[in-house]
Amino acid sequence: MKKYNNTKTVLAVSNKSAILVYVVAALVISTATIYFIAASQDYSQLSQSASTSSSSSSSNSNSNESKDAGDTIATVNEMIFFIVVGIAYIAAGIWMAENKYYSKIPYVIAAIGSIALIAFYIITRTINIPSIGIQEDVGTIDIISKVLQAAIAGISIYIVRTSTIVWRSATTTRAAAASPVEILEHEMRKIRARNKI
Repeated sequence: MKKYNNTKTVLAVSNKSAILVYVVAALVISTATIYFIAASQDYSQLSQSASTSSSSSSSNSNSNESKDAGDTIATVNEMIFFIVVGIAYIAAGIWMAENKYYSKIPYVIAAIGSIALIAFYIITRTINIPSIGIQEDVGTIDIISKVLQAAIAGISIYIVRTSTIVWRSATTTRAAAASPVEILEHEMRKIRARNKI
């Protein structure tokens, strides 16, 4: 077996998986967009509640003020959560689009993160969590984001399970002169030839 001093990994995928790489990256970016839309809705809700509370501040009782303050804090926390998740999804989508076949890590992270967010959503709708409570609202934007996250998790798991890691030398003339697509095609031919034997 030939050893290389300087190696890098290449994720060898089938043509079907190569298309799925772009599909999952698009789904990740779409999910990030949905989270940013949800954060903007929370921001507009905060703006409306702030203008309403300032116009009717003299007629409010102490119990209403404390309830409004609690709702405001919950909405701010939710908005921050949506922004952080949206930024994380954007970063994962860019990572997938740039690396395509060179690492399984973004797909593993996207699958785990999406499954965790789906589980968190279900938990917040079924269990009374301190400082969150039981959320009763289930809207169109919630359903769309969960469907997209389930698709992200499923496709990412499929890509990870059906792809193989190929070690290529970064010092050989073939690896230096060949494009990533040519390297993948060469390695896929070798893998297919081995599988036929």
